[in-house]
Amino acid sequence: MARPSRQDVLGNGPAVVHVNASCHNGEFLLADEIVKTTLYLLLFFYKTVYNVLIYEYCFMDSHIHIIIEVAKVEDLSRFMQQVFSQLARFINKRMQRTGEVFQDRAKTPLIQSGDQFLITMRYIDRNPVRASMVRKAHDYPWSSYRHYAYGEHNDLIDDAPEYLGLSKLPAKRRLMYQRLALRLPHEGKRKLKIFSTRYFIGDAAWIMDMMRKAGFTRPRIPPDPFL
Repeated sequence: MARPSRQDVLGNGPAVVHVNASCHNGEFLLADEIVKTTLYLLLFFYKTVYNVLIYEYCFMDSHIHIIIEVAKVEDLSRFMQQVFSQLARFINKRMQRTGEVFQDRAKTPLIQSGDQFLITMRYIDRNPVRASMVRKAHDYPWSSYRHYAYGEHNDLIDDAPEYLGLSKLPAKRRLMYQRLALRLPHEGKRKLKIFSTRYFIGDAAWIMDMMRKAGFTRPRIPPDPFL
């Protein structure tokens, strides 16, 4: 069965999605600090070109996590094509290599608003901890955690509405986010399959409803009582 298009899953927009792109064969092609800096600058430039809001990010050595909002789904594809193709060329030139940099098509599941959105943010922020790269999330410089938890200025980030809704007081928001990050299942130390999906991230009832609307599941036909 052919994989559905992004428009099949996300509709025409607007949409808030979790972009998850992995390097070819799991290679650590993003480990270089200059590569991560280049990615940051590409995102910063093209978010304005395509009118994209970036709520969250984490640049790992072998993959990328970004939560973005787009007004039109077609702009999502154009945005990612520009950023990832230019980054791939930069990596190949810098490392004097050829071939693919990113494997397959990036996953772009739609994220449910509200608590599930915050859970996704916090899960992404704890990626470096799960990978044993750092002991605490605030020790990792290539994520948005320091911005949300400690108020560190970050030109790339557009504050997520769910985060702003935690409190009207910035100091209280930051403290709440720090505490919420540790309230994930297993303190966010284990991988959870729900965040690796290709289609939807949210609670079970919402996901099933979205799957039905997208035509991925068919409603069950009750058995005929006369048979």
